[in-house]
Amino acid sequence: MPTVAYRANRTRRKFIKFPEVKKQLAAEMNRKAKPPLIDEHEKRVENWEHQPDFEARNYIKIDSISITVFPAGENKKIWVFVSKGTKPHKIPKVPKTKGFLFFPWGGPGSYVPKTTTSGGYGGPGTVNNPEMTARRQVDHPGTEARNFEKHIREDFKDDYSRIMENAWRRIIRAL
Repeated sequence: MPTVAYRANRTRRKFIKFPEVKKQLAAEMNRKAKPPLIDEHEKRVENWEHQPDFEARNYIKIDSISITVFPAGENKKIWVFVSKGTKPHKIPKVPKTKGFLFFPWGGPGSYVPKTTTSGGYGGPGTVNNPEMTARRQVDHPGTEARNFEKHIREDFKDDYSRIMENAWRRIIRAL
């Protein structure tokens, strides 16, 4: 899951107002950093038929600050399969519908996915020259990892840095 972390140089002095600062920082992160980060995830799935929901969690410690966004809801596994990729596998071992699997098939190389491994997304996935096919078992070739988290982290890093620097300035002025 995407994490952008800041590490602070530790000093021998204790940060006396850490609980107060932590509370204010969490509020700033919830208001300013989480919504656009979740939006970046939702952009990747906006044309998916089975979209996952996304949730975010703050991690604020003395020496680091980070936000982790993760898929939630009944379709969260789809995000993981697409983002992390899958190994070649058989689908399913025992078909559930009348002993056959029915699906459109245009032959090897005929499918164009909605997303790319370079971080691109958008548009419907397509099958060129599809014909309905019935099989008792399918050897799925697996899917290449899309690495959504890596691309989102790269895209959002500068914005996150700016948001957190501004939050620190506001909090320090208020102390």
